[in-house]
Amino acid sequence: MSVTSFPFFCFFIISLFIYYLLPRSWQWCMLLVFSVFFFLCSGHPLTILYLLAGAAAAHLCAVQMAASRQRGDGKRAFRFLICGLAVNLGILAALKYSNFLIENISLAARLFHAKPPLHELHLAAPIGLSFYAVQVTGYLLDVYWDITPPQRSLLKTLLFAGFYPQLTSGPIARYAQVKDSLYGEHAFDSKRISDGLLRMLWGVFKKLVISVRAGVIVDTIYADTGRYNGLYIWLAAVLFMLQLYTDFSGCMDIIIGAAECYGVTLPENFRTPFFSQTVQEYWQRWHSTLGEWLKDYVLYPILRSKTFRNLPKKLKKHFSKKASRQIPTYLAMLCVWLLIGLWHGGNWKFIIGMGLWFWVIIVWEQVSEPFRMDLYDRFQIRTDCFSWHFLCSLRVLILVSIGNMFFRLNGFITSLRTIKRGFSHWNPELFFDGSLFTLGLDGKDFFVLLFGFLILLVVSGIQETGSVREKLSGQNLVFRWAVILLLFAAVLVFGVYGPGYEAQSFIYEAF
Repeated sequence: MSVTSFPFFCFFIISLFIYYLLPRSWQWCMLLVFSVFFFLCSGHPLTILYLLAGAAAAHLCAVQMAASRQRGDGKRAFRFLICGLAVNLGILAALKYSNFLIENISLAARLFHAKPPLHELHLAAPIGLSFYAVQVTGYLLDVYWDITPPQRSLLKTLLFAGFYPQLTSGPIARYAQVKDSLYGEHAFDSKRISDGLLRMLWGVFKKLVISVRAGVIVDTIYADTGRYNGLYIWLAAVLFMLQLYTDFSGCMDIIIGAAECYGVTLPENFRTPFFSQTVQEYWQRWHSTLGEWLKDYVLYPILRSKTFRNLPKKLKKHFSKKASRQIPTYLAMLCVWLLIGLWHGGNWKFIIGMGLWFWVIIVWEQVSEPFRMDLYDRFQIRTDCFSWHFLCSLRVLILVSIGNMFFRLNGFITSLRTIKRGFSHWNPELFFDGSLFTLGLDGKDFFVLLFGFLILLVVSGIQETGSVREKLSGQNLVFRWAVILLLFAAVLVFGVYGPGYEAQSFIYEAF
């Protein structure tokens, strides 16, 4: 059930009416019922057993960990932590990465002229598997580290793991962040609901007006890279960046807006990433809940481990004092980026293109910073002006677009060949001779895409200085309603839907 489909909006509106008609003490129970129903309608019904098993294991292990801590039995608490992690991460690994492991074992067998010992598995994975698995993992670690008390209700733990808007594409929430609003009692608040619906409308605009149109050009070019090469490749790379952002952030707007209508506050996942000055800043603004999760639950624990604490002393024998302090951090970052690559899928193109590529760039940015600062001072280059910020953002856009090619294209070798074709021809005439109108969009659709991008740019600029909805609420009533009605009309008139349209899944729903 796509969150831009007509059945989803019918389900959402009906559930919202039921939610506020029932006694407030029943509200969290109804959210659980809605979530189970949504889960059953969004994939193979039996896959709900994975969610139930993961939530039940997390609940039991969290309660037992807290009890063991109270008795001073740290070893027993650790055993329950390992048990809870094994169930949730084991299900994730088995369903998402087993075929990747089998492919690599088969490849190794063929290198030694042996028969592949295993065959590809065809297992049905539940919707949002990666998102709820890592969310529950964070909950277990928080309980083990005594950051948060365990939830004593199994059904409430299940709701935390499977709250239905989050099942599509996240965001990844901490238990402490959402427990009060998720299980709280909420009175009907017209302003909160209108704000949530406006946020959902903005997300639908991003998806149906901008993302779908950008995707048409991307699909056309990448489907025939033998014909479309040179600047066509870079046009597709930049437009895929736009498509991916409006798709993923649009989905977040719908999810966070829907949760807001229920009175549930979810963490933000995007902070205008295209204004980033460095690749590291870009990843702090893009899918920020994943980055923060990996920082708190992977990077810091690795750096605090005994091995990494002792590593600088050993490195001092071979490196400078500064380098011996930095190398352990870079190695821990390498572990994080390998996990980010694996997060995007069990394929070497993700591990290298979405993981190692960005790790190398970020390490280079940090290592070269003193040299670059000295260079700027020597040549009196101003770094506090618009032109410099624009060039830095453009550089980030290009580097991230290259990484996203590995995300979009089929296979690592295909991605390398496509990048090579991007340098094979210099054909700027495509922007002036009408070639753009042969890529699947006519003149009207190109104008809509361009105008939608300009609106997105303006709104993103306003977001840099504060909440757009708060600024809009400070305007006169006529102006507010004019903006809302124009946005609604834009979705109705220019949105890609209707007869012949198949409600496209969001790109990150595959995770």
